[in-house]
Amino acid sequence: MPVRTYNAEATGVDPFRRLSASQVNLWKSCPRQWYYAYEVRLKGPMPPHIIRGNAAEECICRVLRDSPSLITPEAPDTLISPLNEDGAPDWEDEQKWMAARLSARPSEDWPTSREALMEWAIARVEVHFDRCWDAAVEDWQATQNRAGSLEDIEPEECREMILEGIRMHLDEVEKCLEANGGPNLKSWRAGEARDEIPAPDGFPLHWKTPHPSAQSHGKMTWCEAWELARPWFVDPDSKSFSQTTCIPEGWFQGEYDLVYRWDGSINIVDIKASIGKGDRSFSYMEQLRLYAWLWWKSHARSEQVSSLEIWYLGTGTVKSIDLPQISELEAYESELGELYQLLRAGNPPIDKCPPNPAPLRHFDAGGVPAQQHIDSDPLARCKGCDYRGFCPKGNHDLELTEERRIERLGHAWPITPLGEIEPRVEAIGEVIGLSGPELLQDGSIKVHFRLQDGYDRAKVQPAYNGGPKRISRSITEGVRVKISNALPSLWRGELQLNLDADSEVSLAEEDEIAPVVDVETRVSIVARVWSIDSFPDGIGNTRWAATLVDATGSAQIVAFKQFIPLSAAAVKRGDTIAILNGEKGEWGGRPQVKCGPGSKVVIVSDAEDSPEF
Repeated sequence: MPVRTYNAEATGVDPFRRLSASQVNLWKSCPRQWYYAYEVRLKGPMPPHIIRGNAAEECICRVLRDSPSLITPEAPDTLISPLNEDGAPDWEDEQKWMAARLSARPSEDWPTSREALMEWAIARVEVHFDRCWDAAVEDWQATQNRAGSLEDIEPEECREMILEGIRMHLDEVEKCLEANGGPNLKSWRAGEARDEIPAPDGFPLHWKTPHPSAQSHGKMTWCEAWELARPWFVDPDSKSFSQTTCIPEGWFQGEYDLVYRWDGSINIVDIKASIGKGDRSFSYMEQLRLYAWLWWKSHARSEQVSSLEIWYLGTGTVKSIDLPQISELEAYESELGELYQLLRAGNPPIDKCPPNPAPLRHFDAGGVPAQQHIDSDPLARCKGCDYRGFCPKGNHDLELTEERRIERLGHAWPITPLGEIEPRVEAIGEVIGLSGPELLQDGSIKVHFRLQDGYDRAKVQPAYNGGPKRISRSITEGVRVKISNALPSLWRGELQLNLDADSEVSLAEEDEIAPVVDVETRVSIVARVWSIDSFPDGIGNTRWAATLVDATGSAQIVAFKQFIPLSAAAVKRGDTIAILNGEKGEWGGRPQVKCGPGSKVVIVSDAEDSPEF
């Protein structure tokens, strides 16, 4: 099956910490680059070329979902898939699948040749293209971290790439026709060959009625070949990442573009809206070989992929990729398992991710290795790296700030460098008003009390993302305890110590001191905006967030609802900003500064003043 899920509770794998082919390839390209991208989470700018790729893939899939025996050339998009609450195809609701409710077109109007089928498909491209292009443009424009201009991309170029993709699919349809449907024609004509996870075709999951194009006997028709050869692909109406495949252990995931299955074999295709030049073509090959492993691993190591192909839409050419042997698949499993333990099961420090770039490889159009395949400069990869400004091998200095003091709003503010923010704190005091501890089903502990330290006190409670798992069994009313790795906050003037899985409550030693009064909840910072990660859209998103960098490290700033500063609308990538009197915290293992009551966001300098960024 092209979609496999896993039991998250049974495996204990964090779904946001899974390994993927793109991560593996980035690690092999340069461990330090992986560190900045995934551990520090510094997003690179999004160029407009992403529009072409997204629009082309969606349009091709919408045409492939259509049926020449059901849908007229000029009909609007009819086979809209019903979705469940997770944004995936709703297989439980069998009443809203449109193909089952449509009458067949008059058979004399059905395409009866490759040329006629291509003419019908071109008409379907015209129906779908504007919607797909506009949606891709809207997504890109909604990204505050975008770079470049719409003038850098041509819709007609994208349209031509889509037509090339349709032509390559028709090659597969013609193969199916020449093979007279392969081994499944008879059962398909009887309505008995529907896959466990079928290709998107507008019909419900369980559908045993023969397709309207199915003939009772005789040689296969072009319309039958279109239906039988249809590959599995991500439903174009579904939510992003709702149809990924995971291995049973849950720590590796991937999402196939096209999976052809009509001849009884598994043929995986990756669609690339490019001409295939440059180093990425090497990563594409590695990605597909990892997909071969993913299929094998997610099918109990008993089902192998038969072919791997890259479709370069810019050249209209197909590149076949060598299949990994069983010994290589087994080696992948060991290698990837170790890599997961290093990269995603833990949080590797920067010294475990050395700046060792792989050689830069050159390819000609169609993904063909260039005559000089490997660049003679061992640091050629570094020249175009987004992180060269603060990597020791980047030979480029961003001149990032490391402020200690700034004067703004008629006041001098002490500034904390990002690398010195300590989001977690310790405190010692007596337990007052104990409620719990109570062991919950997820293994966390529910506990509430106040920590009394002389005249000072703090409210101790589980964090919003889950409570602690390490609390002394000796905790009782009046006992002196030590709170470690707590996340501090301030609510209505009262100090709160929030406990999560990294926090601990233990008995304090007699000579240990960690006064509650010394706990700091506020911080002021000055740093460069690396990326805008979230911006309120007036519909459902009420969060503003950005990633900042300075000479010492990185952190995220975030503001919700009424605390989003008016200056947020003017902040852009490359600006240097100050967050004054922010609330320090942590999210996903990295420092976070939250804007709240009394916080101010000030633009110190514009991106135009830092053109090298």
